[in-house]
This record gives sequence, structure tokens and C-alpha cells, in this order.
Amino acid sequence: MNDKKLMNRAADNIRILSVAMVEKAKSGHPGGAMGGADFINVLFSEFLIYDPDQPEWSGRDRFYLDPGHMSPMLYAALTLQRKFTIEDIKQFRQWGSVTPGHPERDLAHGIENSSGPLGQGHAYAAGAAVAEKFLEARLGHTTMQHKIYAFISDGGVQEGISAEVGRLAGNLGLNNLIMFYDANNIQLSTECGAVMNEDTGMKYRAWGWNVLEIDGNNPDAIREALVSANKEKNRPTLIIGRTIMAKGALQADGSSYENSIKTHGAPLGGDAYTNTVKNLGGDPEDPFKIFPEVQKLYDDRATELRKIVAERHAAEEVWAKENPKKAEQMHEWFSEKAPKIDWSGLVQKRDIPTRNGSAACLGVIAEQVPNMIVSSADLSNSDKTDGFLNKTHAFTRDDFSGAFFQAGVSELAMACMCIGMMLHGGVITAMGTFFVFSDYMKPAIRMAALMKTPVKFVWSHDAFRVGEDGPTHEP
Repeated sequence: MNDKKLMNRAADNIRILSVAMVEKAKSGHPGGAMGGADFINVLFSEFLIYDPDQPEWSGRDRFYLDPGHMSPMLYAALTLQRKFTIEDIKQFRQWGSVTPGHPERDLAHGIENSSGPLGQGHAYAAGAAVAEKFLEARLGHTTMQHKIYAFISDGGVQEGISAEVGRLAGNLGLNNLIMFYDANNIQLSTECGAVMNEDTGMKYRAWGWNVLEIDGNNPDAIREALVSANKEKNRPTLIIGRTIMAKGALQADGSSYENSIKTHGAPLGGDAYTNTVKNLGGDPEDPFKIFPEVQKLYDDRATELRKIVAERHAAEEVWAKENPKKAEQMHEWFSEKAPKIDWSGLVQKRDIPTRNGSAACLGVIAEQVPNMIVSSADLSNSDKTDGFLNKTHAFTRDDFSGAFFQAGVSELAMACMCIGMMLHGGVITAMGTFFVFSDYMKPAIRMAALMKTPVKFVWSHDAFRVGEDGPTHEP
């Protein structure tokens, strides 16, 4: 356990780097990054397991950031991990920079997902948790024993997709999913109380989540919650952290700038910036400085991680020798190469509905591509993704031996979770619904394209001849 004084110092270092990035760029979102610094510091310096020398190691824990506007927090923490340089973060929000305003998937720099519109990032995390369960059912615990961490904000909780993901993750009992909710009660134009007053913890408990409520700026409370979450056997965990927006910020006159809407989406500016950096223990003349004791904290963690992953790699080597066929499969699945499929036995009849032809193809794929997952938004027997389902069975709580993800009527969450499965690696995903319902999926389609994630969208009933259902169901 690290000293609380040191942990607070490290979090303050993240805060200083965050406000300095925004100030230099003359745009950005400092307040949220300052409030969330304590959680990401505890997670990254004490819990997250990754290989410092192999960023794409398949056994790593994964961290998915939902509120991309809080990128300064993530970049600062990754700089402490030595995945970014000081020069990198000085180029925050600049053309051609590796530190754009909202993070873009970049595994070499420790970024698992591009953070698009609020709500999608934590859905990718839930999908990744499904992928890990799916792969563990096929490859075993030695290679698949990692955790999926997500970070969500008030805005992400407000987005409708959070209800879809909450229901699905709870229903499947994804105990490998741990999500921190940065509840600072401030958003871009109002305090959160102007638009939301529900009991968020009760909402997630109703969906079957393990809910922990803590002081999100207290490293000891964060550590205790993460220890508890990692021990959970049956449910996904939501850690609701009550945090202070712009923690440590001071205005130009020296009064508190905390919990101010103004700090959400603009640089602190002028004397407020100078006073804030000084208040946090930094030097306004040299704000892009990493305190020696903080760098040592992260370097010591890297040394510790090398020992942890060395043991994991050794166990994986033994497993590979004992399970050569599975090892070969795993290597192939994570290679991102297209699977080889023998279509010679498939004979399509003439003049059949295209969805029937699709079903026949999916049946062949079900038999020949063991790392394929197919999903449908409560339409498998109509969009004919049941061509795949009939050769396997659907996921259920505690049973991921099947390969079909029944998403229910949740087109956007289905799309985002299938994307998340592929971001995790090792699986290929496809999903089906009516073409007209793809309107609900457009944010995910766009992000899949931006992340170059080759998910497969199967849209049926795409002709104007769907007339008997009326104009609401016609493309």
C-alpha cells in the first residue's frame, strides 16, 4: 500500500499536467480531469496489470475511457507510465499530434478505444468483458484472467445507452467488468441537479450490479473499493465516486474555483491558472514537470509489473506446450487475419429472400469460425441470424460456451458492445436487425469506421416492398 501523502502528490501532478495541457492548447476541459485524477492514479499505480514492454499482450487488463473530453487526465497518467513524453502532451489538441482532444485508439500508447459521443466508451468495455468470458470458456483461465475497467461521467450515465448496457451487463453477470462513475455533479452548461435527480446506485442495483459508493477523491477509499470489486464473483461492479470538479482550482482572487461550471470546458486562464498550479504544488513557469517521487512511484510499479507478467508469461508458455491446438488457435484469433472458410458445400437456391441466403452463410461460418460471435436485437428469427444461432446457443449468466449474444431491443448497445468485443481482440463479431433500425446504430457505425474495427452489420428488410408493415418500417 502506497503512502496517502504520496498518492495525493501523484494525483496533484496529474492535475497540474492536465491544466497545463489545456492552458497551452488554449482549449479543452480541465475540471473533470482534475476531479478524476485520484481514481486513475490509484488504478494505474496499484491495480492495472499490463506488460510495460508488450503493450498488445492479450492478457493485459484493459481501461476504457467513456468521457473523451477528460483526455488530459488519461494522457497525464500515461505520461507517468512513460507511454507519452512531455513533448507529446505539450502538443495536446494540435494538428497531427498523438494527443488529440479526444483520445483515439492507440495501443502502443495505452489507449484501448477512441472516445466518441458520451455513453459509447463504457459499452465497448462491456463488450470487451463479454469477449474475455467467451475466450476464457474456450482457452481457459491461464490466458484469460484479466479485468476490464471503465470510466464514466455524469453525461455518460445520462445517455440512454447506459440503461441498455446496465441491463445487459447485469443480466450476464459480467463480474470481470469494473466501472468507476465520476460523479462530480457538474456538466457543461448546468449543474447535474437541473436535469437528473434519480438514485443512480439504486438503478444499477436493480440491474444486478454490485454498487459501491465512496469519496472519489480519497485514495484509501478508492483502493478499498477496487480491492472489493476485484473479489466480486457474480456481478459487474459500479464504483460511484463523489468527486470535486476542478479539485484544487483557485480563481484569480485566490478563492475556490472548485465545483464551477466554468471549469468544465475552458482553460482556467490567467491568474486562476497560475494560482491553481501553485496551490497544487507546481511551478507556473515549468508546469510540465513530473515530480521525482511521483515518477518513482510509477517506475516502481513498472518493475513490479515486469515480475507479475513474467510469471504470467511463464504460465502461458507451459499452457501452450500442454495445449498446442488451443495455443495455435489463440495465435490465429489474435492475429486479426481473416478466417479461412470453405464455401464449396454451400449451394444457394435461386429466388430466395436475401436474409435466407445470409442465414445459410452464417450457418457455414458457425461451423468453421470458432471465434465468431453473432448478435441480434430481438430479431434473430426474422433477420435470420438464427442461421448462426441454430448451430450454437446464446450466452447466459455463467455460461459463455455458446457464441450468440441476445441483445434484446437495444440496437445501439448491441453495436457498441460488438465493437468492444473486437477491440478486446481474439473475436470476430456480426450483428443483425432491420435496416430501418440501423438509424439507432449510426453513432456506433461511425466510431467503428474511425477505429477501423471490422464488425459486420447484417441489415434485413431493406427494400421498399416491406409495405405491409407500413411506412415506419420502410427504409
